[in-house]
Amino acid sequence: METVLALGHVIGVAIALWTFNARAGGSFWHGVPPALILISPEWFLVSAGKAIGWEITLAVWLLRGQPSSPWGVRRGSRSGRISRLSPAERAAREREMRPA
Repeated sequence: METVLALGHVIGVAIALWTFNARAGGSFWHGVPPALILISPEWFLVSAGKAIGWEITLAVWLLRGQPSSPWGVRRGSRSGRISRLSPAERAAREREMRPA
């Protein structure tokens, strides 16, 4: 039984990292490139912490009504740095992502 729980947790960590990367605007299929970790260590550390405690992160996200990610690449960014977006930037990103 412990093996099943441990395996479920490890799979959950991998899925959480994959999801955080995609929601922040990274490549959904190629994982987190090392250059991204170097450009935005704050995002990486927060995402890694949330991934390790993904069960708590999921519960909080669901209780808050599934809000969009506060992390993303700012419009017009040349570096591609992922940073915490302002509420206005998040709203603009949500409008862009909605299907027309």
